[in-house]
Amino acid sequence: MFVVVSQRPAFRQEWTDILSKWGSARQADSLPAGQSTLQATVARLAVIDTRLLDAEPPVQIHEFRRQCGEARLLLGDTAFEPLEELAALAAGAVACCATGSAREDLERIVGIVLQGGVWVSNASIPLLVAKLQAFSARPEQQPATAPPDRLAGLTQRQREVAELVCQGANNKQIARALDITDRTVKAHLTSIFEKLGTSDRLQLALYVTRRNSG
Repeated sequence: MFVVVSQRPAFRQEWTDILSKWGSARQADSLPAGQSTLQATVARLAVIDTRLLDAEPPVQIHEFRRQCGEARLLLGDTAFEPLEELAALAAGAVACCATGSAREDLERIVGIVLQGGVWVSNASIPLLVAKLQAFSARPEQQPATAPPDRLAGLTQRQREVAELVCQGANNKQIARALDITDRTVKAHLTSIFEKLGTSDRLQLALYVTRRNSG
């Protein structure tokens, strides 16, 4: 069961259609109605239209998340700035999606969060990495034996792809920058993930940034 909350009929219908791949969705046209629906059902995911939020979205997101029970919280809007996205994630959301994106992209994001993951947009990865670095930049005891540098196992081209991922580039942007095809970018990323023991772009960016700064 899912819950879609928005005053916009088109928003509610779009997300109801997307979620139909996994199950049925109930619709609500206000935050109070959405909270009531969530309290009366066992929902896996609540999709909230951010246009319902006021001048302090993180506060409302945190409060709504507290009322969601076990349901995870996905936010939808026309676009998100990196700072807005990270603030929403810190408040308890698991993804911020640009409504109107390709359906296959939105379905992929829903699949990630339903499996327990958190989705971060490419544009926000550099800012998130910088914030995590600043948070962890404190003296700590170095291990007696340094962990192996798996970056040494990457080819030059794979290193270039990894660096562009750290800059927040998507597959099409990487393909244009390196004059290769999207399929080749995907093949490089698959190989990079295997060599570094990472499973997604965020883990890759964190690993590369940490090794380069160490």
